[in-house]
Formats: sequence, structure tokens, C-alpha cells
Amino acid sequence: MNSLIITGGQIDLPFTKRFIENGNWDLVISADSGLNFCREASVVPDVILGDFDSADTEALRYFKERYPERMEVFPAEKDETDTELALLRAVELGADAVTILGGTGTRLDHVLGNLHLLKMAMDAGVPCAIVDPHNRIRMTDCGMTLRKEEQFGDYVSLIPFTPQVEGLTLRGFAYEVEDFTLQSGKARGVSNEIRGDAAVIEMKSGILLVIEARD
Repeated sequence: MNSLIITGGQIDLPFTKRFIENGNWDLVISADSGLNFCREASVVPDVILGDFDSADTEALRYFKERYPERMEVFPAEKDETDTELALLRAVELGADAVTILGGTGTRLDHVLGNLHLLKMAMDAGVPCAIVDPHNRIRMTDCGMTLRKEEQFGDYVSLIPFTPQVEGLTLRGFAYEVEDFTLQSGKARGVSNEIRGDAAVIEMKSGILLVIEARD
């Protein structure tokens, strides 16, 4: 089940509308002020959840009146963020892939928290990506292949999520390594590029953030 979470970070309206229209979504979840975008873009989520402390009053009233059965209201004082609740609900409902829109923005604390949610999804066996107009961010503990025709941006950065990533081998990149140990606390993996039709990331242990970026 291909699932989409729309949450309350920075959302570029034209990009997000186009991204949603070009996708094939089996489940759409709105988290808190992601509801504002849904109202503006005429998107009707399957699940609407959060404490709604940052949702517009008009947007909240609109969906409460028309889709009360889809609303899940949580207290403001809780352990999980609204985006985390949305991811947990997606996994609970059987998602086998999740994309998060609105997961980045000016609140770096929320951005860092959302990056950690990629680990939660990975541990649940559900591939997850955070996407905005300039970035597609994923996490892996087993490597992946990036195809040139499918890449999101011009640059590929590999950031160790664990203290180190061992046995890292990169093929098909401008900068290649063989059985390399990538350590945290350095910027060694930033701004690589795909050369050829595909690039392969292999690793023996550790966890990587894989960020495809464009200016």
C-alpha cells in the first residue's frame, strides 16, 4: 500500500500539488497543520490526525463538518509528534511504502526529529522518504541502487546515521570507494554525483542517510 503523509512543515504549493497528482496513493494521512495544505489544494485525506494546535481554524472546521469519521484528535501533551503518529498509523494500516511531504522547513528540531522517523520506518520494514522541492531523503542499512533516470536531484550525499558505516563501496559515482569506513563527525560523503546509468551503494554494517539534492 503506497502511503502519503502530509504534515505541517514548509510546503511549496505548486510542487506539492504536482507531486501528489503524479503519484498513485492508496492511503493519504494529514498530520496537524498539513490540513491547511489539504484544504487549499482540495485534497481529502483518508485519515486526519493530530492535536491541531497549528491547524487553521477554518480548515479544521471544514474537515470536521464534512469528514468527522476521518478525524483522530490527540492531546497536545503527548510523547509522539503528530508526524510520528501519522507514520505509526500508516504502518498499522498496512503501508508498505511511505512518502512524507511537509517534513522539512525552518524548524530544524522538527526536521531532525523527522529524520529519526526514517529509522522507525526502516525498523518496521517500510521504505520511507521525506520529499520537498529540493531533496529526497531516505535511510538504508543494506545499500541501494540509484538509477540516473529516476534520480531526484543532481547530487547524492551519504551521511552516516550511526557512528560509522563499515564496508562502504560506491560504484557508478563520480567519487568511488571500496570497502571504506565512513565516520560521523566529518563531511566526507557530501555532494557526490551519479555517472552512467546507475550508481550502487553497498555496505556491510551501519546506517546511512541517502540525500538526493538539487539547488
